[in-house]
Amino acid sequence: MSISSGTVLCYGILGIDQIVQVAWFPERNGHTRAFRDEEFVGGEATNTAVTLSGLGVDVRLMGCAIGDDRRGALFLRIMRQFDVDIRRLDIDPSVRTGHAVILSDVNGGRTICGHFPDVRSRPLTEADLDGVALLSVDPFLGENAIRAAKIARACDVTVFAIELTPDHPLAKFCDVVINSDGFMRRHRMGLPSDVAVGLLKAGIETVVITKGKQGCQIFQENGNSFEQPAYQVTARDTTGAGDAFRAGLIYGYLQGWTLTRSVQFASGSAALTCARAGGAGHIHGEEQVLLLIAEG
Repeated sequence: MSISSGTVLCYGILGIDQIVQVAWFPERNGHTRAFRDEEFVGGEATNTAVTLSGLGVDVRLMGCAIGDDRRGALFLRIMRQFDVDIRRLDIDPSVRTGHAVILSDVNGGRTICGHFPDVRSRPLTEADLDGVALLSVDPFLGENAIRAAKIARACDVTVFAIELTPDHPLAKFCDVVINSDGFMRRHRMGLPSDVAVGLLKAGIETVVITKGKQGCQIFQENGNSFEQPAYQVTARDTTGAGDAFRAGLIYGYLQGWTLTRSVQFASGSAALTCARAGGAGHIHGEEQVLLLIAEG
Protein backbone atom coordinates (compact mmCIF):
# COMPACT_ATOMS: atom_id res chain seq x y z
CA MET A 1 0.00 0.00 0.00
CA SER A 2 1.49 3.35 -1.00
CA ILE A 3 0.26 6.81 -1.93
CA SER A 4 2.22 9.08 -4.22
CA SER A 5 0.44 12.39 -3.65
CA GLY A 6 -2.51 14.07 -2.02
CA THR A 7 -3.50 15.80 1.18
CA VAL A 8 -3.48 14.19 4.62
CA LEU A 9 -6.46 15.08 6.80
CA CYS A 10 -5.79 14.87 10.54
CA TYR A 11 -9.10 14.61 12.37
CA GLY A 12 -9.10 14.36 16.13
CA ILE A 13 -8.05 16.01 19.36
CA LEU A 14 -6.88 19.63 19.38
CA GLY A 15 -5.85 21.66 22.39
CA ILE A 16 -3.11 23.30 24.38
CA ASP A 17 -0.33 21.51 26.30
CA GLN A 18 1.07 23.24 29.35
CA ILE A 19 4.40 21.53 29.91
CA VAL A 20 5.94 21.93 33.33
CA GLN A 21 9.43 20.46 33.54
CA VAL A 22 10.32 19.46 37.08
CA ALA A 23 13.45 18.36 38.85
CA TRP A 24 11.72 15.22 40.10
CA PHE A 25 8.21 13.83 40.41
CA PRO A 26 6.92 14.68 43.89
CA GLU A 27 5.44 12.15 46.24
CA ARG A 28 1.88 12.67 47.41
CA ASN A 29 1.69 15.80 49.59
CA GLY A 30 5.30 16.50 48.63
CA HIS A 31 6.89 19.17 46.49
CA THR A 32 9.27 19.59 43.58
CA ARG A 33 11.07 22.38 41.77
CA ALA A 34 9.77 23.51 38.38
CA PHE A 35 12.33 25.01 36.03
CA ARG A 36 10.26 25.31 32.82
CA ASP A 37 6.61 26.20 32.29
CA GLU A 38 5.48 26.76 28.70
CA GLU A 39 2.39 26.32 26.56
CA PHE A 40 2.35 24.60 23.18
CA VAL A 41 -0.31 23.47 20.74
CA GLY A 42 -1.23 19.90 21.55
CA GLY A 43 -3.60 17.04 20.99
CA GLU A 44 -2.88 13.95 18.95
CA ALA A 45 -4.26 15.29 15.68
CA THR A 46 -2.49 18.63 16.07
CA ASN A 47 0.92 17.13 16.78
CA THR A 48 0.59 14.71 13.88
CA ALA A 49 -0.44 17.49 11.49
CA VAL A 50 2.36 19.85 12.51
CA THR A 51 5.01 17.13 12.17
CA LEU A 52 3.71 16.18 8.73
CA SER A 53 3.80 19.81 7.65
CA GLY A 54 7.43 20.01 8.76
CA LEU A 55 8.11 17.10 6.41
CA GLY A 56 6.56 19.03 3.54
CA VAL A 57 3.25 17.17 3.42
CA ASP A 58 0.05 19.02 2.47
CA VAL A 59 -1.99 18.78 5.67
CA ARG A 60 -5.56 19.67 6.65
CA LEU A 61 -6.53 19.80 10.34
CA MET A 62 -9.99 19.26 11.79
CA GLY A 63 -11.36 17.90 15.04
CA CYS A 64 -12.83 18.92 18.35
CA ALA A 65 -14.10 22.48 18.54
CA ILE A 66 -11.88 25.28 19.82
CA GLY A 67 -13.41 27.69 22.30
CA ASP A 68 -13.52 31.46 21.94
CA ASP A 69 -11.26 31.80 24.98
CA ARG A 70 -7.63 32.46 25.88
CA ARG A 71 -6.43 28.95 25.04
CA GLY A 72 -8.42 28.93 21.81
CA ALA A 73 -6.84 32.21 20.72
CA LEU A 74 -3.41 30.87 21.65
CA PHE A 75 -4.02 27.69 19.67
CA LEU A 76 -4.95 29.64 16.54
CA ARG A 77 -2.07 32.08 16.93
CA ILE A 78 0.52 29.31 17.19
CA MET A 79 -1.01 27.22 14.40
CA ARG A 80 -0.73 30.14 11.98
CA GLN A 81 3.05 29.74 12.28
CA PHE A 82 2.84 26.32 10.60
CA ASP A 83 1.94 25.37 7.05
CA VAL A 84 -1.24 23.57 8.05
CA ASP A 85 -4.69 24.20 6.57
CA ILE A 86 -6.86 25.20 9.57
CA ARG A 87 -9.69 26.80 7.61
CA ARG A 88 -12.13 24.06 8.59
CA LEU A 89 -11.58 24.33 12.34
CA ASP A 90 -14.70 24.98 14.41
CA ILE A 91 -14.67 27.94 16.81
CA ASP A 92 -17.52 27.52 19.28
CA PRO A 93 -18.05 30.13 22.05
CA SER A 94 -19.93 27.56 24.12
CA VAL A 95 -16.87 25.26 24.30
CA ARG A 96 -13.89 25.49 26.63
CA THR A 97 -10.71 24.75 24.72
CA GLY A 98 -9.24 21.49 25.95
CA HIS A 99 -5.82 21.41 27.51
CA ALA A 100 -3.42 19.17 29.34
CA VAL A 101 -1.00 19.91 32.15
CA ILE A 102 2.06 17.73 31.60
CA LEU A 103 4.71 17.18 34.24
CA SER A 104 7.96 16.24 32.53
CA ASP A 105 11.08 15.22 34.45
CA VAL A 106 14.71 15.71 33.46
CA ASN A 107 14.87 12.20 31.98
CA GLY A 108 11.92 12.74 29.65
CA GLY A 109 9.35 10.89 31.77
CA ARG A 110 5.95 12.51 32.02
CA THR A 111 2.63 12.52 33.80
CA ILE A 112 -0.37 13.94 31.94
CA CYS A 113 -3.39 15.63 33.51
CA GLY A 114 -5.81 16.12 30.63
CA HIS A 115 -8.81 18.42 30.82
CA PHE A 116 -11.04 18.03 27.78
CA PRO A 117 -14.54 18.66 29.15
CA ASP A 118 -16.14 18.92 25.71
CA VAL A 119 -14.80 17.14 22.62
CA ARG A 120 -17.76 17.86 20.36
CA SER A 121 -16.77 18.03 16.71
CA ARG A 122 -18.33 18.80 13.38
CA PRO A 123 -19.06 15.57 11.49
CA LEU A 124 -16.80 14.98 8.53
CA THR A 125 -18.38 15.17 5.06
CA GLU A 126 -17.28 13.93 1.65
CA ALA A 127 -16.50 17.55 0.75
CA ASP A 128 -13.95 17.65 3.58
CA LEU A 129 -12.18 14.72 1.92
CA ASP A 130 -11.83 16.49 -1.42
CA GLY A 131 -8.24 15.95 -2.55
CA VAL A 132 -7.44 13.85 0.53
CA ALA A 133 -5.38 10.70 0.05
CA LEU A 134 -5.08 9.65 3.68
CA LEU A 135 -7.17 10.19 6.82
CA SER A 136 -5.48 10.14 10.23
CA VAL A 137 -8.27 9.78 12.77
CA ASP A 138 -8.39 9.76 16.57
CA PRO A 139 -11.02 7.46 18.15
CA PHE A 140 -11.62 9.94 20.97
CA LEU A 141 -14.18 11.81 18.84
CA GLY A 142 -16.59 8.89 19.26
CA GLU A 143 -19.28 8.45 16.64
CA ASN A 144 -17.84 11.22 14.47
CA ALA A 145 -14.53 9.35 14.27
CA ILE A 146 -16.33 6.21 13.11
CA ARG A 147 -18.36 8.20 10.61
CA ALA A 148 -15.22 9.87 9.26
CA ALA A 149 -13.43 6.56 8.71
CA LYS A 150 -16.53 5.02 7.13
CA ILE A 151 -16.81 7.89 4.63
CA ALA A 152 -13.08 7.72 3.92
CA ARG A 153 -13.27 3.98 3.24
CA ALA A 154 -16.18 4.58 0.85
CA CYS A 155 -14.09 7.21 -0.94
CA ASP A 156 -11.09 4.84 -1.19
CA VAL A 157 -9.06 6.95 1.23
CA THR A 158 -6.48 5.14 3.37
CA VAL A 159 -7.20 5.36 7.11
CA PHE A 160 -4.66 5.44 9.96
CA ALA A 161 -5.91 5.32 13.55
CA ILE A 162 -4.50 4.97 17.05
CA GLU A 163 -5.37 3.31 20.35
CA LEU A 164 -8.03 0.80 19.29
CA THR A 165 -9.30 -2.38 20.85
CA PRO A 166 -10.08 -5.22 18.42
CA ASP A 167 -13.81 -4.80 19.02
CA HIS A 168 -13.86 -1.04 18.52
CA PRO A 169 -16.32 -0.18 15.71
CA LEU A 170 -13.71 2.08 14.13
CA ALA A 171 -11.41 -0.88 13.47
CA LYS A 172 -13.43 -2.25 10.56
CA PHE A 173 -12.75 0.93 8.55
CA CYS A 174 -9.00 1.27 9.21
CA ASP A 175 -5.96 0.13 7.27
CA VAL A 176 -3.25 0.84 9.86
CA VAL A 177 -3.53 1.04 13.65
CA ILE A 178 -0.85 2.24 16.05
CA ASN A 179 -1.29 1.31 19.70
CA SER A 180 1.03 2.34 22.51
CA ASP A 181 1.85 -0.21 25.17
CA GLY A 182 1.00 2.45 27.78
CA PHE A 183 -2.54 2.75 26.42
CA MET A 184 -3.01 -1.01 26.42
CA ARG A 185 -1.60 -1.32 29.93
CA ARG A 186 -3.83 1.43 31.34
CA HIS A 187 -6.89 -0.21 29.79
CA ARG A 188 -5.81 -3.72 30.80
CA MET A 189 -6.11 -5.03 27.27
CA GLY A 190 -3.82 -8.01 27.80
CA LEU A 191 -0.74 -9.05 25.90
CA PRO A 192 0.17 -6.62 23.08
CA SER A 193 0.65 -9.50 20.66
CA ASP A 194 -2.88 -10.78 21.40
CA VAL A 195 -4.31 -7.31 20.84
CA ALA A 196 -2.43 -7.06 17.56
CA VAL A 197 -3.74 -10.43 16.38
CA GLY A 198 -7.27 -9.38 17.31
CA LEU A 199 -6.96 -6.19 15.28
CA LEU A 200 -5.63 -8.13 12.29
CA LYS A 201 -8.61 -10.46 12.51
CA ALA A 202 -10.85 -7.40 12.53
CA GLY A 203 -9.49 -6.50 9.10
CA ILE A 204 -6.54 -4.20 9.85
CA GLU A 205 -3.66 -4.58 7.37
CA THR A 206 -0.86 -3.41 9.66
CA VAL A 207 -0.70 -3.06 13.45
CA VAL A 208 2.13 -1.27 15.23
CA ILE A 209 2.74 -1.55 18.96
CA THR A 210 4.98 1.25 20.22
CA LYS A 211 7.00 0.67 23.39
CA GLY A 212 8.87 3.92 24.00
CA LYS A 213 12.61 3.46 24.40
CA GLN A 214 12.12 -0.28 23.83
CA GLY A 215 11.19 0.44 20.22
CA CYS A 216 8.16 -1.03 18.49
CA GLN A 217 6.77 -4.24 17.04
CA ILE A 218 4.94 -4.54 13.74
CA PHE A 219 2.33 -7.14 12.81
CA GLN A 220 0.95 -7.66 9.29
CA GLU A 221 -2.08 -9.43 7.94
CA ASN A 222 0.14 -11.81 5.95
CA GLY A 223 1.54 -13.16 9.21
CA ASN A 224 4.86 -11.35 9.06
CA SER A 225 6.08 -9.45 12.09
CA PHE A 226 9.28 -7.65 13.01
CA GLU A 227 10.72 -5.36 15.66
CA GLN A 228 12.34 -1.95 15.33
CA PRO A 229 14.63 -0.62 18.08
CA ALA A 230 14.34 2.99 19.19
CA TYR A 231 16.98 5.49 18.11
CA GLN A 232 18.96 6.90 20.99
CA VAL A 233 18.74 10.60 21.80
CA THR A 234 18.98 12.61 24.99
CA ALA A 235 15.30 12.80 25.92
CA ARG A 236 14.06 16.13 27.22
CA ASP A 237 10.32 15.58 26.88
CA THR A 238 8.45 12.59 25.43
CA THR A 239 5.26 14.56 24.76
CA GLY A 240 4.12 13.93 21.19
CA ALA A 241 6.51 11.06 20.50
CA GLY A 242 3.68 8.76 19.47
CA ASP A 243 2.20 11.46 17.25
CA ALA A 244 5.57 12.04 15.57
CA PHE A 245 5.82 8.28 15.04
CA ARG A 246 2.42 8.27 13.34
CA ALA A 247 3.43 11.24 11.17
CA GLY A 248 6.66 9.51 10.18
CA LEU A 249 4.87 6.30 9.29
CA ILE A 250 2.35 8.22 7.20
CA TYR A 251 5.18 10.02 5.44
CA GLY A 252 6.79 6.72 4.53
CA TYR A 253 3.53 5.47 3.04
CA LEU A 254 3.15 8.67 1.05
CA GLN A 255 6.62 8.15 -0.40
CA GLY A 256 5.86 4.56 -1.34
CA TRP A 257 8.62 3.21 0.89
CA THR A 258 8.70 -0.33 2.22
CA LEU A 259 7.09 -0.87 5.59
CA THR A 260 10.50 -1.52 7.14
CA ARG A 261 11.91 1.78 5.95
CA SER A 262 8.72 3.61 6.93
CA VAL A 263 8.92 2.23 10.46
CA GLN A 264 12.56 3.25 10.72
CA PHE A 265 11.64 6.75 9.63
CA ALA A 266 8.75 6.84 12.10
CA SER A 267 11.07 5.78 14.90
CA GLY A 268 13.53 8.49 13.96
CA SER A 269 10.76 11.10 13.93
CA ALA A 270 9.67 10.05 17.41
CA ALA A 271 13.23 10.20 18.73
CA LEU A 272 13.83 13.71 17.39
CA THR A 273 10.63 14.94 19.00
CA CYS A 274 11.76 13.56 22.38
CA ALA A 275 14.92 15.67 22.16
CA ARG A 276 12.93 18.93 22.41
CA ALA A 277 10.18 20.24 24.67
CA GLY A 278 6.67 20.22 23.27
CA GLY A 279 4.88 17.73 21.07
CA ALA A 280 5.52 19.14 17.59
CA GLY A 281 7.38 21.63 15.44
CA HIS A 282 10.83 20.09 15.81
CA ILE A 283 11.19 18.33 12.45
CA HIS A 284 12.09 20.33 9.35
CA GLY A 285 12.46 18.07 6.35
CA GLU A 286 13.18 14.38 5.85
CA GLU A 287 16.97 14.83 5.80
CA GLN A 288 16.94 15.64 9.50
CA VAL A 289 15.32 12.29 10.23
CA LEU A 290 17.38 10.33 7.70
CA LEU A 291 20.59 11.68 9.26
CA LEU A 292 19.60 10.36 12.68
CA ILE A 293 18.72 6.97 11.18
CA ALA A 294 22.04 6.82 9.33
CA GLU A 295 23.91 7.52 12.56
CA GLY A 296 21.93 4.62 14.02
